[in-house]
Amino acid sequence: MGEIRYLANRDLSKHDILDRIVAEARSNAGLWLMVKERAMEMRALKSELGRLGGDASDMGRSFPARLTPTIAELTEELLSTIFGSCPPDMLPRAQAALLLAAESELDADTARPT
Repeated sequence: MGEIRYLANRDLSKHDILDRIVAEARSNAGLWLMVKERAMEMRALKSELGRLGGDASDMGRSFPARLTPTIAELTEELLSTIFGSCPPDMLPRAQAALLLAAESELDADTARPT
């Protein structure tokens, strides 16, 4: 896996860091498959929650994550592999970027004619 150096000196709000994190995840086929599975799990849980008339904030309580490792654990492992250590506020942004990229890829896969 590649290495991104000098994270502390970079502006963490820039998309290039998140793009590089997503690229690193995609370069590891096994990891990327697990991220896509977590995105599919989130879709299924959101759909079920909507069917039951629940609120998105209830999802964690009503439907605990079933797949292990969780997306948070996968993201934390990826970031520690790339950076060694990184600011704690980076984890949720990287997690959101990974899920968004996985969802986009899943959407593209379902839009393709067979």
